Amino acid sequence: MPFLRENSGKLSTEKIGALLVVLLPLGLLLAQALGGGFAAPDAPGLGGPGLGGAGLGAPGLGGPPPGGALGGGALGGEVALGARPLIQIIHFVGDWAVRLLLLSLAVTPARRLFNWPKLLLTRRTLGLGAAFLIGVHFVVYLFDTGSLATAASEIVLRIYLTIGFVALLAFATLSATSWDGAIRRLGGPRWNRLHRLVYPATALALLHFFMQQKLDVTQPVLMTGFFVWLMGWRVMQHYGRGTGIFNLVALAALSGLLTALIEAGWYAAATGIDPARVLAANLSFAYAISPSWWVAGAGLGVALLSEAALWLRPLPARRTARA
Repeated sequence: MPFLRENSGKLSTEKIGALLVVLLPLGLLLAQALGGGFAAPDAPGLGGPGLGGAGLGAPGLGGPPPGGALGGGALGGEVALGARPLIQIIHFVGDWAVRLLLLSLAVTPARRLFNWPKLLLTRRTLGLGAAFLIGVHFVVYLFDTGSLATAASEIVLRIYLTIGFVALLAFATLSATSWDGAIRRLGGPRWNRLHRLVYPATALALLHFFMQQKLDVTQPVLMTGFFVWLMGWRVMQHYGRGTGIFNLVALAALSGLLTALIEAGWYAAATGIDPARVLAANLSFAYAISPSWWVAGAGLGVALLSEAALWLRPLPARRTARA
């Protein structure tokens, strides 16, 4: 497909927008580098060798306890970098890789719900952008370890790094076949089956995101909640129920509930905290809004906006969409 253009040769607003989204984290990273944000307080440069330890996703750079607000690094660059700048770069790039993965998965439901066929043009750019960041993330990790042998040993011995590496291999495979020639050679059905690998690969990336956190899992819980909604919509769509407002409202509520249960279950398994306490924190707004409410609210917003978009269509098209 022509770069930044539709098949007709006309510039594609959707493709340009997707490219800007992909370039945004690189721009933020460059801006911080030019501002001297990567210099360690006790030594110059980007930091020396170490044990590394970040994977496809990374911490929100600080944040509240269970049921709290989003981490202070919501955009991955607000918090000052510490004595290990390479670790912070790994975290930053990993965060954005997960966000781009979810955005690429959101293209299909958004295209259907908002009657926006050309949005499909953005999926390849977003997916390849996510894969590129995952590659950068891994390369910086190798630099941080300072040795290929050390990196290989860590990947074998640390289960969360093993999971992250498996996800990396999956995304490398998907990227290598994300071009028109590969589609022709594999054939449409085989190519589609192969690229369904994106779902378990994203799940592995999110699991890795959880496992390398210390205490605060606000960011991975939030990203996992969005992933639950995206997969739930696909299940509904498979059964022909992915567009009705009542079904979408139910999906929003269920996704929010599952997000809360995932958070409670994770804290129970990782720290032994009583799940009832975490669930109760989700119902309290005294501190901040929990990820479960963000997921449910986003799902409800999608339901309302899609219904409004439906009513803006001509009557025949509206009846077809409801069919």
